Amino acid sequence: MGEESKKAQERVKEIILKHKGFDNAISSREINEEIDVDNVGSFPGTRQIIRTLIIDEEIPIASSGNGYYVVETEEELAEYLESLEGRMLSIADRKWAIQRAAVNWEEDIESSEDRDLL
Repeated sequence: MGEESKKAQERVKEIILKHKGFDNAISSREINEEIDVDNVGSFPGTRQIIRTLIIDEEIPIASSGNGYYVVETEEELAEYLESLEGRMLSIADRKWAIQRAAVNWEEDIESSEDRDLL
């Protein structure tokens, strides 16, 4: 990780640690306004830094429609884990649905020798 990336990660860590609890969330837009690593509206660099803080630094950062926050209570953790579980199930449903649709699709989908999806 380069020096600029380390600085951005440390700055995001400082910012996020000030946002404890669901009611004190901060959006990726607000974080990026302080660290300026993204010029794309979905803020992929900012989101990647947050993932790194969760995985590598083991900071319990959750997210909601309002942004990111450090988990303060077991209830917040439980609600966030339930939210993730629901999203995982939704993605799995979509995965199986598209594979089923591709298999049943009446038009040709070029097959591959390296894959066995159809």
